[in-house]
Amino acid sequence: MFQFDTLGQEMVKEFSNLIQQEVILTDRRGFIQASTDVTRLNQFHEGALLCIRQKEMLYMADEEVERLRGVRKGIVLPILIEGEPIAALGITGEPKMIRPQAQLILRVAELFIQDSLKRKQKDEKVRDMEFFVFDWLTGTRKDERFMERGTLLGIDVTLYRQVAVLEVVDLLEQFSVEEMETFASIQNIHDSMKMIRWAQNKILLLLPEMNQETLEHELKFLLLHMKRRKKIQVVAGIGAPTHYFDLAKSFAQAERAVNASKKSGEIVFEHELRLEIILQSIPEAVRADFLGRTVAPLIKEEELMNNLKIWFSENQSMQNTAQRLHIHKNTLSYRLQKIEQLTGLSVWSTHDVFLLYLALCLMEEQLSNNE
Repeated sequence: MFQFDTLGQEMVKEFSNLIQQEVILTDRRGFIQASTDVTRLNQFHEGALLCIRQKEMLYMADEEVERLRGVRKGIVLPILIEGEPIAALGITGEPKMIRPQAQLILRVAELFIQDSLKRKQKDEKVRDMEFFVFDWLTGTRKDERFMERGTLLGIDVTLYRQVAVLEVVDLLEQFSVEEMETFASIQNIHDSMKMIRWAQNKILLLLPEMNQETLEHELKFLLLHMKRRKKIQVVAGIGAPTHYFDLAKSFAQAERAVNASKKSGEIVFEHELRLEIILQSIPEAVRADFLGRTVAPLIKEEELMNNLKIWFSENQSMQNTAQRLHIHKNTLSYRLQKIEQLTGLSVWSTHDVFLLYLALCLMEEQLSNNE
């Protein structure tokens, strides 16, 4: 159905500016839904109803103005889509004088509405696909009805084995249908790949069985194109191949991988993750408790915290750390002792060093998620 409330008023305004006449647009019942004269909105136009029923242009001369309800002098024309009237267009003025303009405007109106309806149908199909994929990745039923639903949407679910998640950093609005079509048209990852919007800042790629090196290479090209076109930073995580009815598993892995990719800025395959698997699986309450028992006393000690991070990044080398911080090794030794006093953890014990490193990793991940 044509959306009079969103597009109708825009249409009559543009048409009126073009021909310098008053313009109305009615629904199939003959009620005015859009008008350059706002006092006529929601009024009944009997001439429009007649032209819709007869499917032909009618003159509204003095006789019709006198006889029919809500009519002004001019022309009314039915807007036909696939041979059926969906609305009527009315133009005020001397009927014979404005007829050429009216016929031109009618053609423009029909093209405008056809385009609007096609875009609406396209949007509905995209939403149906998005809902289907959501059910696929979050639901448990993968029965015959599920397969038929996929077939109606033009997707053979048995082809798909893997999920990649693309996440856009600092995106304030969801990608439009047109942008998704553009991205899909330039990708060379796979002809059967499906690209689905997911939440505000994510895109899912449903992938058939394919070479993983090709996937990584072509995905880099797609990310580069998106970055140039939208001036955005896009990261990507890829789950492991699996069976189509177990695709939720690949999706969960891709989500884990894309979280890790935010730090490196590189495409991350889930099988490359090691420590990240542990970090991302720790519940929030346990995380907070662990940080409270380890590095919490260092949170207000920015210099000590920074020194500890650099010490780890330099593989615990006293000489390299001191050089990087531009301090003497004795000063660094003193600061490390201070860290031991505050945390109760020894920087010379493998067990305690592991706890400190794990705590720092958890803090960095927490800060990344908060951003």
